[in-house]
Amino acid sequence: MNPKFTTDLNGKKCVKCDLEAHFTGVDPKKAWYCKECFIQMVRNKFRSALSKKKIFKDAEARDTLVVYDGSPSATFLLNQINDAVNQITYKRLMIQPTILVLVSVTDDDAIQMVMNRVQEIKKELVTKARWIVAHVAYCMYSGSSKELSVLEDSVCNGLENIGDYTSLLGSCSVPTYRKELERILKEKCLLKIGSSLGISKCMVPDDADDLGRLALNQLCLGRGGSLSKLVSAVDKRTNCMFIRPLLDVSKKEIAVYNYLCEVDKFCVQLKERNEPKSVQTLTDNFIRTLEAEKFYSTINTVMSTAAKIHSNGADGTPSSNSKCM
Repeated sequence: MNPKFTTDLNGKKCVKCDLEAHFTGVDPKKAWYCKECFIQMVRNKFRSALSKKKIFKDAEARDTLVVYDGSPSATFLLNQINDAVNQITYKRLMIQPTILVLVSVTDDDAIQMVMNRVQEIKKELVTKARWIVAHVAYCMYSGSSKELSVLEDSVCNGLENIGDYTSLLGSCSVPTYRKELERILKEKCLLKIGSSLGISKCMVPDDADDLGRLALNQLCLGRGGSLSKLVSAVDKRTNCMFIRPLLDVSKKEIAVYNYLCEVDKFCVQLKERNEPKSVQTLTDNFIRTLEAEKFYSTINTVMSTAAKIHSNGADGTPSSNSKCM
């Protein structure tokens, strides 16, 4: 038993069965679970987010780009996709996944390390799917859709644009804007790759903590009108749909699940750089402080509020701009 996941176990009983409870979600004052029930609870959150929207109801549009960036959340997502497509009963998720390994590091040795790890991981997870490795710098490619369609499976696509990518980020002297530009370029990269592959659905590993922080960041940047789309399970763009099946799953729940199911070995953790002070780092510290002071529902409150914020046009429908992605 990993002690970092367990606290105050005296007399705790699983809320789903009569077994002794050892694991809980974000708020330890609420439900506690035994190992099997905890695993099932987290899985249900993933499946529920997809089933509510009936995303894969159309048999002709089941091709989906599944983003894997090596994080615990992305590893959890990959594990869920692997389990779902291997089911032989009605529980099988009707999806045709293409795994996109998204690389953001610019060091040659680190990129090669990622390539080597991917070769190992693809032998155990989602083995029947196509795996593509691409650098975020692929977003800098300015070719037409025909030229973009050539994506190789055995290399890291987009490496030739790393110079332009780092130069663009370096032109932003304000850390807050540079961090936001990184986020926008990542989305642009996913849109370009999806377009080149002819895939209109993109499943991203953004969990509840990521989306809660994103909502606060966007408020600080004056983009409150776009909050509901950015934190929803389905975000429809022009010719593309972003799917966020982890919006109800916290990082803590993912960490416990990965530990219990022994999927941590599929994470590709790169050395984190020291982030300069920005709105994003201040937001992160603010939420961590609240959670340390036992305000466990902070993220849930932010998410539920953000989902209700819309920017409507004159006719009452959500406003849009042709320049937006």
